[in-house]
Amino acid sequence: MKNVQITIDEETLKQVDQVGKPLGLKRSEIVRQALREWLRRHAVTTFEREWINALERKPDEGDRAEDWITLQAWTRK
Repeated sequence: MKNVQITIDEETLKQVDQVGKPLGLKRSEIVRQALREWLRRHAVTTFEREWINALERKPDEGDRAEDWITLQAWTRK
């Protein structure tokens, strides 16, 4: 692991400590979790944006929906 120095406002740090301490989480673990979640959301947002851009360049053909429906395997209980 690498050490990273960051600056956080006092109110945010106070809230981190209030929430993290009862959970037994250190500040660094909370920051790691927050960064991982941000990276995950960023990846999803990027994927969605790229998907939308691709659809705008080449929209789906509505009449092809039936082709996909017949390929789906449906089971009943």
